[in-house]
Parts: sequence; structure tokens; C-alpha cells
Amino acid sequence: MYADEPDRQEPRGGGDERSRRRKVGEDEPARKVTLAIALAVTFVFVLVTAAGVGWFLSDDGPFPGGGTSAPDEGSPTGEGEGDNASDGDSPSPEGMVEDPRSGLTYQLPGEGWQRLGDDEVPPEYHSYAVYGAADDPDAIIVTGSEQLHAAEPMPVAGVRLAVESLGGLVTDIASLEVEPSGGTEVDGSPAFGVAVDGGGEDASYGRFLLVETGDRNGAFMLGINTAGGDEASAAIDEAFASVGVL
Repeated sequence: MYADEPDRQEPRGGGDERSRRRKVGEDEPARKVTLAIALAVTFVFVLVTAAGVGWFLSDDGPFPGGGTSAPDEGSPTGEGEGDNASDGDSPSPEGMVEDPRSGLTYQLPGEGWQRLGDDEVPPEYHSYAVYGAADDPDAIIVTGSEQLHAAEPMPVAGVRLAVESLGGLVTDIASLEVEPSGGTEVDGSPAFGVAVDGGGEDASYGRFLLVETGDRNGAFMLGINTAGGDEASAAIDEAFASVGVL
């Protein structure tokens, strides 16, 4: 008979060690899930915080413009800007008139002058500024454009267009003298000026300028003073001195 074999004994602490290893192995996925949830919550919190800061600094937030304070109640806020503006043809700040259809711009004279809206401009012009009452002005400044005749010299075209423009603005055009005042340039573009004189101390005064804007296109500006006195004539000269090409 075989001798009795000694009872096999578990190594001391062996069962507890395996139990601990199993528990550690079982707890590992749970810790990974917990860590993933924590990271997701942190990421969402960062996104929400960033969105909140973006709104806080946006135009809809309490401090638009990157946290700058709102303008004082007494400071200009732009209200009333463009009161004399017209669609696509509005005057710029500081009284500049910009006429994109003709390609000309000029400084609107000071007190007493106003620019009319597009719906008040005769169809042969693009912009219309008046001195005095809009329905019966003492002086006016208009801009427009015309296709120049082929091979037509600038002096001839200038006088022709000046007479045609005056015909729509002055009732007694025969009393006016329309004479060339010479060639010049406007922002590098060829131009030609025409003087308008009614004769006498209180007679009409006017100026006409034709600018060749390329491919036989002509942009023109006419200022005529019929009853505004020396002040209106000086204002017309001031406006013509500021003419530019857009």
C-alpha cells in the first residue's frame, strides 16, 4: 500500500492573493469607465465655459468689443448717419459726396447745402445738391455721365455737354455765356473745364467739368448759382477744387 500522501495545503496567503488579483482585474474596467466619464464631463465643461466667454464678449453680450465699456450716453452713436443717403449712392462722412455711377466724388459745401435723394434727382443726373430750398434752390451742383462721341475732342465735348446740362436746369440759357476754361487733370484722368457767366454783378455764375474716365466714358460735374450771391459762388468753387475720381 502506498504511504499516505501528505495533505496538499494551499500556500499561505495564496487564496487571498488570487482573490485580490481577481478583484483588481475586475475593478480595472470600472476605473477606466469612471476616468472616461470624468474626462468627458471636463471636456463638456470646457466647451460650455468657452461658449459662455464668447457670448460674454460678443455684440450680444454685456461687454461687446472684447470687454470695452459701452459709449457714454452723450457720445455720438451714429444715429442719423445717412439721413441724406440714397441706395448705393450715399454721401460719405464729413460731407463727401460719392457718385459711383459717374465715378466722381467731391466735398459738399458747408451750411445751406443739402444733397437730395435718388428719387428727387432728374433722370439725366446721378447726384443733386442744392443751396437753399429744395423745391426752388438758389444754386445747385449735379454730377452725371455721358458716352463721348468717337474722336470728339475734349473741348468740343465739354462745351456741348455743358450746354445740354444747363438746358435742363436754367430757363433762360440764352442769357448765359458758356466758354472753355482749359484742359486739366483729375487724379491723373484727362479733364476739361467750362466757365458759365450770366454777365453783370448779380448774374448767374457756374462751372462745368468733364472728366474722361476711360473707353470714351465721360463723367461731368456742373455747379450753377442763380440767386445765392457770392457765398454760393465761392461754395461752388470750393466743391470743384475738391473733385476726385473714385
